[in-house]
Amino acid sequence: MHITLNTPTFNFNAAPPALASAFIAALLRGSEQDEPAPVAAQAIAGRPQIGEYWQGQGGVYGGDFRAGDDSIYGLIVATEEDVGRARWAPDGKRGLSDWDGLANTQRLRNECPAAKLATEYTRDEHSDFYLPARRELLLGAANLHDTFGKESWYWTSTPYSESYAWAGGFEDGTVGHGNLNCEFRVRPFRRFIY
Repeated sequence: MHITLNTPTFNFNAAPPALASAFIAALLRGSEQDEPAPVAAQAIAGRPQIGEYWQGQGGVYGGDFRAGDDSIYGLIVATEEDVGRARWAPDGKRGLSDWDGLANTQRLRNECPAAKLATEYTRDEHSDFYLPARRELLLGAANLHDTFGKESWYWTSTPYSESYAWAGGFEDGTVGHGNLNCEFRVRPFRRFIY
């Protein structure tokens, strides 16, 4: 099994599938004994620490994200656990990104109630929020796991198939797919480019 989390790369040779699944679930779930970030990781170039509200940016700083095109941008996550629940979209084949929630949401906004709900969110005069892609939601799960509601799933803007899209459950760190007609939670994200 090969897992890439931006950098570094972790290789598990001949790891049993159950062990790999347990590792991923533990990574997404977090730990009750999380230690504060070291001083060296705090407030670089005026940024707050991950998980802190970033004044004037519309939410909490979720960390830096290395996109599929190797660009790096910062993620801001809405402070509310969700802005409502919505269906994803009608069935149909879509060629959307696993990492670019902004581009996905721009394409889905007129047909996907969850994407529309995310784009309607505004905070601190920012109106560029979107429904995160699968990999963006995973970064939120890794860095902000305690800020997501545990009793329901959250949509991503990444389709799984013609009738399913990726979603994340924060009770046990599960990432899976849900039928497009299900109503799941929506947590808007926005990005800033360095």
